[in-house]
Amino acid sequence: MDSKTKEMDGKTKELEYLLNNYWCIKDNNPNLYYSIKNNLDYYKNFIQNKLGSRLIVNDRFIKLEKIPACPKAYMGINAFKDKIEYVMLFIILLFLEDKPKLEQFILSDLIEYITNTAISLKLNTIPNWNLLHHRKCLSNVINHLKDVGIIKIVDEQKLFTEDKNAEALYETTGISNYYVREFKNNILEYQTIEDYINDEFTNQNENIGDVRRYKVYRHLFYSLVSYTKDLTEFEIDYIRKFRSVIKNELSKYTASELEVSKNMQLLLYPYDKESFDFPNNKAISDIVLMVNYHLLQKIDEEKFILPPNEILVLSKEEFKRIIKEVRNENIIYFSKNHREMSQENFINEVINYMKEYDFIKEEENTYHIYPIVSKFIGYIPKNYEKTLDLFGGEIDESK
Repeated sequence: MDSKTKEMDGKTKELEYLLNNYWCIKDNNPNLYYSIKNNLDYYKNFIQNKLGSRLIVNDRFIKLEKIPACPKAYMGINAFKDKIEYVMLFIILLFLEDKPKLEQFILSDLIEYITNTAISLKLNTIPNWNLLHHRKCLSNVINHLKDVGIIKIVDEQKLFTEDKNAEALYETTGISNYYVREFKNNILEYQTIEDYINDEFTNQNENIGDVRRYKVYRHLFYSLVSYTKDLTEFEIDYIRKFRSVIKNELSKYTASELEVSKNMQLLLYPYDKESFDFPNNKAISDIVLMVNYHLLQKIDEEKFILPPNEILVLSKEEFKRIIKEVRNENIIYFSKNHREMSQENFINEVINYMKEYDFIKEEENTYHIYPIVSKFIGYIPKNYEKTLDLFGGEIDESK
């Protein structure tokens, strides 16, 4: 590899770091921060002219704002499982709004603020700290804020999940005000997710010019896969006409390759991409890979005939039967949790997970199986004797 190739490879990794992470904080990773900052001229054109995304650069962090063209369920915070966690998150951001860098605060003050704010806002659900579930939700939010670098845990001798009277000391890093994007308009007037998505394109024609190009690239970079059904006819026309241009841009700035079929467009990477968290370290992720492989086998054996639009339609009974087959054939490799789970709960967990990641869509009496299943598959090799961890799945035998 010559010096120029090495330099481009480094710049590619820097751009992909911005694409795959919330931001780059100088205090946490100074070498990467300065490397990205020094090379901004290389990929600023791509960010501004192709993605149309806002790049925030200051003396504390560098952030690429990633606003999708089409919102999906998997774009939420993966650690969150309940809506109340998002409510707590934004209340805590209000709490931190005026706190400068290095200011410390205690858990009991934060809890009191969350409760009082929820009451004053007349929220449907007021946190009840006697409930273990609500304490777990707050702990999840605090851990998320720690992970993204908004707060630091200074002292935490006892977990809040174990004792509602537990105390802890935290410190703010002073960047909480940059966590949420800025909006051009009054969001109190917004009614749908699309209103928030399209805020930056107010009074612009989304079917022509820059906005159309931005949305095509955002479909590719900010989604696990973009289905033709999610694209406008104008966006489809852009991909058709400028496919070679897109491929050239990708080869220049990233390690990805464009794949376009009748019904989907996606970027393929020579490594595991973390930004969509699939496949991930959850055992259910491994199981879904096996279900996908089982479906592909059925198609290859012509037990299922794939229609021209590449979207397989199965009755609900047939699809559930496939999930049962995967479980029955491989249950000895599953974690204790999935071995002991009732068949109904197992099927529901698989279906809900596949719906979340856009592998399937539920209709009244059927499931539509999208072609993306062919890109994420896994199977158990012969003579394999371990608990299922082929794809990085974490096993918790205590459950």
